Amino acid sequence: MAIAKYEEIKQDIVKRILSKEFQPGQKISSEAELKSKYNVSSTTVVKALNELVSEGYVYRVQGKGTFVTKALRGTTVRYFENDYKYFDRSDERTEVISVKTESTSEIIGEFEEGIEVQEITRLKYAGDIPIQLTTTYMDSNYIQGASKEQLKSIYDTVREKKNINLFNNQFEENFKILSPVPNEIKKLLKISGEAPVVFITQKTYSADNKLIELILSYKKHDYFDITVTSV
Repeated sequence: MAIAKYEEIKQDIVKRILSKEFQPGQKISSEAELKSKYNVSSTTVVKALNELVSEGYVYRVQGKGTFVTKALRGTTVRYFENDYKYFDRSDERTEVISVKTESTSEIIGEFEEGIEVQEITRLKYAGDIPIQLTTTYMDSNYIQGASKEQLKSIYDTVREKKNINLFNNQFEENFKILSPVPNEIKKLLKISGEAPVVFITQKTYSADNKLIELILSYKKHDYFDITVTSV
């Protein structure tokens, strides 16, 4: 069965990107060139290009054209946190501020209905300096009966209780600069002035794609250092 013209254009461009004919950052064929090559209207070309943008293959610059994204799409990557460059690891410590049981809220709605969720708030220190405030919403089944001391390291506790290494589970993580910083966060992290923080969100999933944990974390910008490498 014949495919739609815009889909044909999309597939051809994707093939040229994946084959490295179009390199990251390189400008691809113009709208006029695509119209002529495929004998289609501007509307068809624009639809194809817009879908390629939304799927992360290309980006468009007004007045200049369409370019191959520099993102490592489809590539397995490994990333490393380098914050230990800024303090002695032996000085690191974690304080559990609070542990609560949640059942209903806007955030808890991310979880499967009927799941009991633990809300664990922790503060990470480098010596006497607070550097990261983290609230973890965790399916209670994974940490049932854990003490505050055990919850200083949630992943170690899950490994001990469930024999599951959450570092191997599917996850998605997002980083963004947050400014201004909410006063409560500034107070706990002892931030003065208008310094921003890095706001980190992470979702970790089980093998059957159910949400295990949702993490909301605020890290001082001067302790944030990430290296990403392809595998």
